Amino acid sequence: MTAYIIFDRRQTTDAAELATYAPLVGATLAGRGATKRAGGSPIVVEGEPSEMVVILEFPSVEEAKAWYDSPLYQEASAHRLKGGEWRVMIVEGA
Repeated sequence: MTAYIIFDRRQTTDAAELATYAPLVGATLAGRGATKRAGGSPIVVEGEPSEMVVILEFPSVEEAKAWYDSPLYQEASAHRLKGGEWRVMIVEGA
């Protein structure tokens, strides 16, 4: 069943690290069957503010987790983590 990874950037702490991260992500997704479904500044109607949200679709929870845990993505992700405060979650599609 389809799965989604949702990246929710709460606050930027180092814009240079995020600028390093952004171009690295595409290469990590090659051959993973992933599709970017949404990305940008959200309109928050309830809860804590959020600067940016990205939603990636994968063929399954297992595929999403395998990509997230892959050494290639984890290397890129180190820059994301240095660059901001995040919530990241995987959710199964309906």
